[in-house]
Amino acid sequence: MYYGYNDDRELILADEAFIELLGFHSFKELSTSNIMDNLKFENKQIVIKQDYQTIHSDFSHHEIYCINEECYLVELQNIQIEKTPAFSTTAKHLNTNYQAIYLDVEKISEEIGLSVNDYKLYLDSFIDQSIIDEKRLLEGNDKVVKNLSNLALTLKIPHINILLLKIQKLSHRERMPLIDQYYTKLALLTLEKPEDYQEDEVDNIFEEDKSSQEDKEEVLNARFSDLLKNVDEKEKLTDTFEAPVIPESPDLVPNHEAIEEQISSNSKVKQISLENVEELPISYNPQTAADELNLPVVLIEEFVDDFIEQARQDKDHLLTSYYQQDLDNIHELGHKLKGAASNLRINELSDILEEIQFCADYSQLEGLFIKYWGHFLSLENYMKQLKRV
Repeated sequence: MYYGYNDDRELILADEAFIELLGFHSFKELSTSNIMDNLKFENKQIVIKQDYQTIHSDFSHHEIYCINEECYLVELQNIQIEKTPAFSTTAKHLNTNYQAIYLDVEKISEEIGLSVNDYKLYLDSFIDQSIIDEKRLLEGNDKVVKNLSNLALTLKIPHINILLLKIQKLSHRERMPLIDQYYTKLALLTLEKPEDYQEDEVDNIFEEDKSSQEDKEEVLNARFSDLLKNVDEKEKLTDTFEAPVIPESPDLVPNHEAIEEQISSNSKVKQISLENVEELPISYNPQTAADELNLPVVLIEEFVDDFIEQARQDKDHLLTSYYQQDLDNIHELGHKLKGAASNLRINELSDILEEIQFCADYSQLEGLFIKYWGHFLSLENYMKQLKRV
C-alpha cells in the first residue's frame, strides 16, 4: 500500500488500496480532500485521523526522482484501524462546512396530514431508532438501511433519505464515510429556523462544493440502468433488490406503513386503494427480451422477479408521495421503475410508468396508478405460472 508526496506536502500519487483504505473512490477525489493535513508522523508511525476512523501504520520512506522537485514514496505496513463511534462528536464540534438542516415542522405536518406533535414524536423516534441501529449500520445490515430510508421518506426529510439511498447502493467498505455523514446530518436537524436560512437553500449531501448533482441523480435512477453493461455482474444488480423491510425494533418506532396509514387518514387528497385492483392484460414473453438483449432467458426471468419485488416495495413510496402531494418524488419513482421495465421490454408497464413520470395533474394520478397496478398484477401472476410449468 503506497502514497507519494512532494516537498510542498502535496499528494502526487497513491495506489488503489490506499485510496480505498481512506474511503475514497478515485485518486482525484482523494487528492482534492484535506487528507495530507490529517496525516501525521507520530512515535515512528503514520497516523491518519478521519471523522469515522483513525489509522496507525508502520511505514518505509523512500526518496524518488521527479521532474524539477524531490518526491517521496511511502509504503504502509502493519496497518491498524480504530473505528470512531458515530456520536463521539457533538454538534458543537461538527465540521463548520456543514449547514443546519431546517425542518419546517408546521409546513411538513400540514402537507402530510399529521399534527405537529405527532410529527415531532415520529421524528424523535426516528432519531432514537437511528442511534440504536448504529452498530447494525456499521455491520452493513441492508434491512436497517431500507427501514430508515422508508421512514425518512415518509417524514419528508430528503437530505437524509437520499443519503441512505446512496449508502444502500455502496459496498460495506465504501459505506463508512457516508454512515459517519448520516449521523452528522442527524445532529444538524433543527426545528428552529436559522437566522441566515433561505427558502431556496439546498443542502447537498454528497459534496459540500455542490458539484455532485450527477451523484444524486444516479442514486434515484432506475436500478436497471446498467443492465446491458453489467450482464456478467448479475450479483451487483440482484443485491439491490431486497424484500420489504420489517423493522428490527418495532416497539420503539412505528414503521413507515403505520405512519403512512395515519397520513392517508388525515390527508385532504383523495384516497387511493390498490388492494382490489383488477388485472389488466399484459403481453410479455421473457424469451423475446432475452433474444433482443442477447442474454439467457433464465437471467431475464430472475431480473423480472427482482423488478417485481422492487415494484411492490415502491408501491408504498408512490402512495406516500401521493398523500404528501410530492410530485417530484412521484416523477423520480416513475422514472426509476420505467427504466427497469423498459430495459426488460415490459412495454405496457414502461408506457404507463412514463405517463406517471411526466404527470403534472394530481387528479389523473389515481387512474394512472390503478392502470399501472393492474398491468403489474398480470405480470406478477404470469411469472408465478411460468415457474409452475
